[in-house]
Amino acid sequence: MAVDFKVELSKQLGFLARSCDGFDSGYFDEAMRIATVLRILFHETRNSTPLLKHLGGNHVRLLSTSLDIATKMKDGGAGLLMFNGMGEFSLGGNPSYFPKLGDSYSRRLVPAPVWSGEIVLVLDRNTRLARKDVVLPAANQHGGTHVDANLTPAYERLVASHDLGSWSAEGGGLVPIGGHHYVALRQMGYEILNSSELTVLAPLPQREP
Repeated sequence: MAVDFKVELSKQLGFLARSCDGFDSGYFDEAMRIATVLRILFHETRNSTPLLKHLGGNHVRLLSTSLDIATKMKDGGAGLLMFNGMGEFSLGGNPSYFPKLGDSYSRRLVPAPVWSGEIVLVLDRNTRLARKDVVLPAANQHGGTHVDANLTPAYERLVASHDLGSWSAEGGGLVPIGGHHYVALRQMGYEILNSSELTVLAPLPQREP
């Protein structure tokens, strides 16, 4: 039986939408399922063809809500020490750190391969993470489709370090602001679901009333 790739894309977008809804309801580990869908859509290896390529859709432009930090680096910002293009903070909020979703003032359309490789997080002047540097460890090593004993160093720092900020703890000391990988993946889910050139290839499945 021939595979209908448009049907498969619609199915994956449905999975993505439901995982985003779950995340927004407080099930933050749904971000791992978001990573799995993104891997299916975009990741290419010698033995694996991404779904988007099956549809001839590598020309499709996707929504980026992150600043074009790579261009800024080329224009004299190579020594940038920190950048977070995916989330935002609110002191006293609940949660206090969350994805920007539609509140980002930067909205650009970029080709799918550029989207995947675009730098969206900077932990220090030598450690920069593109979307794929979050998606692939989350999907392949951190519970999306597989669990490994070790994570990539940059991803592990993203998960557990002070690199993108800390809260002051009661009694003194600092507590790392956590959940950066979750927030980044949820923001990517927002970007994909709001990329009209992608969703026109296969409509989102309609929810039952």
